[in-house]
Amino acid sequence: MNFLEFFAIVEQERDILNPISPEKLEKVAAYAGLRDGLSVLDVGSGKGALLRQWARQWDIRGVGLELNPAFVQEAREAAQAQRLNERLSFWEGKALDFPVKTASYDVVVCLGATFALGTFSEALAWMRDHVKPDGVVIVGDVIQSKPTSQEELEAHGWQELPTLAERYQQFQSAGVELIGLTVSSTDDWDHYTSLMWSAVSRWAAENPEHPDRAEVLQKVQEGRVNYLNWEREHLGWAVMVGRVTG
Repeated sequence: MNFLEFFAIVEQERDILNPISPEKLEKVAAYAGLRDGLSVLDVGSGKGALLRQWARQWDIRGVGLELNPAFVQEAREAAQAQRLNERLSFWEGKALDFPVKTASYDVVVCLGATFALGTFSEALAWMRDHVKPDGVVIVGDVIQSKPTSQEELEAHGWQELPTLAERYQQFQSAGVELIGLTVSSTDDWDHYTSLMWSAVSRWAAENPEHPDRAEVLQKVQEGRVNYLNWEREHLGWAVMVGRVTG
């Protein structure tokens, strides 16, 4: 199955497509100094949950970049239903293909989608280039929450998994001052993961003859076993808020 179609299935019951709560996103907004009149670029915007949440609270202008057409459609429909479509727009395609000018946004966000811009460091550099002087970048990504060996990491599909301290070093190297931090809890991860399990269970019941049903169920079952046996203990997720310096 095409990976975009797979994620459209497993994300059916999620609005926020990362292991973070709306309450923690409010904290992130406070650290970033969100206020009326700011412009926000959200890379990997998913269904637009973050931009919609912030646009309900402040008179911001936001653009979301998203590869998955199903998510883009949901984001547009939700923004229109909430009467936010005049201030929010969602662009479908690869983030690096988006025609954006340098230093053109007050806030640049990338939650769980740094791969769309390259490596973590390359993503930081891209975001830094497209935020205004003294602007804010917000990055959410996986971290290693419990020390483990390289052999164990690779056995579970990870070539590298930086610690929070190592992520901080990457921020410093990019010339970004860390001004805020929130880390997902085990409850955040459990909720995020459970929404996938329930969505796939419902989808499988509703689509007994789907040609990719067995493949989807097997993939999710393998992920469930890995989550319970290893990821739940070793994977973390952190959102780092930084102000561009220099």
